[in-house]
Formats: sequence, structure tokens, C-alpha cells
Amino acid sequence: MRQTAKAVAEAIRAFDGVRTTPLKALVQTRMEPEAVDALVTALPGPNEIAATWCLKALAETGRLPAGALTLSFAALPKLSEPDAILHILQMVQHAPDLARPIREAIVPLAGHPKLLVTVWAFDAYCRTTPAGEEADRAARIRQGLTHRSKAMQARARALAREFGVNLPQ
Repeated sequence: MRQTAKAVAEAIRAFDGVRTTPLKALVQTRMEPEAVDALVTALPGPNEIAATWCLKALAETGRLPAGALTLSFAALPKLSEPDAILHILQMVQHAPDLARPIREAIVPLAGHPKLLVTVWAFDAYCRTTPAGEEADRAARIRQGLTHRSKAMQARARALAREFGVNLPQ
């Protein structure tokens, strides 16, 4: 069975803002291209949290086409819900090259009131570093290690491991 745009609408309507059961059921099976399109076209809007949750779940399993990823990333500056913003930022790790065009839109999120948005903005910014700017990325990762937040420090350590940044002892 493949999910359709109608199934997307039903799952989003069933989402209460807390329990993700209807969204999980939606993304567990294959999706018609029209269903993926329905998720992307929900951005921005009143259903952006549910839509970005589904898009992120698809990206995590490698089932979100490049075109949908690109359009999802492009919606970032227009999103208003912190959870929707967070979902898009977390998707960057799955396609950093496709997210590079929105790198400047990530910068203002570094001071977001929701700490997890700040942490994942840091992650996304580091991942979208252009070729030739690796020294700047390494410096930012080291700076992240001194942040007051343990979540930021943990993300900086994970990035350091991934990008081979030598950490101070």
C-alpha cells in the first residue's frame, strides 16, 4: 500500500500537536509522489509541525527525494513554529549540500529562544560549511564546546568526531 495526498491530509488532521501516532502510521509505508508534495506544500502554514515531522522522518530513512528536500530547506525562513524549524534544521544532516543555499537563513537562529533550535542551527551551520572554510568550522566547533549548555557541548563533540576536529585535552 502506498500513502496518498488524502492520507497525508487525514494524518495531519488527526495530529493533536503532541501524539505522533497518526504521523508515524503515515510514514511507515511507501508514499506516492503526490503525498510527499502535499507535505512540502504544507510549508509554511498551520500544519507545518506535522508536515516537517513527516518530512524529517522520511529524510532519516532516505525516502525523501532531493527535490522535496530542497523545497523543505527553502521553506525554513518562512516557518514560524519552533518545532517545525527544529525539524528542518535536523534534516540538514541528511543532505547538507542541498541545504547550503539556506546557510545565511540559519545564522539568525543561533540566538533562538528555544535551546534545541539554537543547538541544531549550530549543527546545520557547521554542516553547510563551504569547501575551503574548514578551519572556520573547526573553530566554531571548538567554541561550541565552551557553551553553557550541555546539549550544545554534546552536539559540538559529535561534530568534532564527524569532521575530525582535534579537541583540546
